Amino acid sequence: MTKRLLILGAGKEQVAAITTAAHKGIRTLALDMNPKADGATLADEFYPVSTRDVDAILTLLKGYPNKIDGVMTIASDIPHCVSAAAEALGVPHIASEIAKTCIDKLRMKEVLAQGGVNIPAFAEIRSVTELLSFIRRVGYPVVVKPVDNSGARGVLRVTDKVDPHWAFEYARKFSYSEKVQVEQFIAGLQLSTEGLMLNGTFHTTGFADRNYARLDETVPFMVEDGGDIPTILDPAARQKIVSEFEKAVRALGIGWGPAKGDMVFGDDGKAYVIEIAARLSGGNFCYDKVPWSTGVDIVDILIDMAVENPVDLRRFEPTKAMATSQRYFFPAAGKIEAIHGIETAQAIKHVKKLDLWVKPGDLVPALQNHPSRVGYVIACAPDRQSAIAAAEEAVAAVDFEVQ
Repeated sequence: MTKRLLILGAGKEQVAAITTAAHKGIRTLALDMNPKADGATLADEFYPVSTRDVDAILTLLKGYPNKIDGVMTIASDIPHCVSAAAEALGVPHIASEIAKTCIDKLRMKEVLAQGGVNIPAFAEIRSVTELLSFIRRVGYPVVVKPVDNSGARGVLRVTDKVDPHWAFEYARKFSYSEKVQVEQFIAGLQLSTEGLMLNGTFHTTGFADRNYARLDETVPFMVEDGGDIPTILDPAARQKIVSEFEKAVRALGIGWGPAKGDMVFGDDGKAYVIEIAARLSGGNFCYDKVPWSTGVDIVDILIDMAVENPVDLRRFEPTKAMATSQRYFFPAAGKIEAIHGIETAQAIKHVKKLDLWVKPGDLVPALQNHPSRVGYVIACAPDRQSAIAAAEEAVAAVDFEVQ
């Protein structure tokens, strides 16, 4: 009998789940508030329902006439919605309370601290006075962020040159709950990790160096410009990150399913956990870069876990040793008049994928967070430096005329 998978979201990031499930012979039901979402026509069934509206999701499921065997998403920070749907269907999921903890960065930090996980000093701040008090205690720079958003929205690296009053209010306006937190900025290499918990064993499948070369250029905003696989860390340092990542996943109580880690290998030689998300990653990490680099397809594995198909543990073992590098396009703010050089960039050796989501006539916002990016290029090569060189050459080849 054909199994059915509910996928929350049908945008660019969720297309990999829709198409992978289809290739496996699993029928897909996709929800998205945008009826023109990229995956709307790719799913077997599409419903124009907001993926953040739990009541609407549950109402749809209550009236659905057939059995649904699993639920998942990619990239969208809605693990609580995934859990609510899965709980109603009686299919595998991360416990709802754990999912809710993972979308509240403040509560998450509290749980991690209680679990003995190595994290930066942090605090909730209800006023500028509390922010200044924290800064006096730990020193500059600090990171100010909303407790419940993603994509670097509202996230600031505050130095002594940034107005703390403005920083506090800016972060608060990006918080759904109007709650703000501050944490010590840890100098070091920032990393993305990802894995799956299955039958009591946590399998780390994704490990990449995040590229924050634009950190000084974008100050006070913290905008990542892609990342690179494999890491520059030596095996001992890499193991510190993997161990702390798993420690954090277990401290949060994630006993089944996906976890994504934002990590730092500090200049002090210690591994730090910044955040853990109870979902698969976005930004092409889980469905392009990791499979191309290592051969491990975490999307394919999670789909089987979600619908309770058997999973051969050998699927977690790397079968490739390639390098990938991703870089983003950051045109100046304004109206795009023309875009040149796309075909030239695509023809560069090792460039595997290039995607733009703007066109002439579109307005580009000022660079403040990850949604400010307008496209990306990914290169895949036998070695890290060749991949990085190809990706950066491709970005340089594309010219945006902006008014």
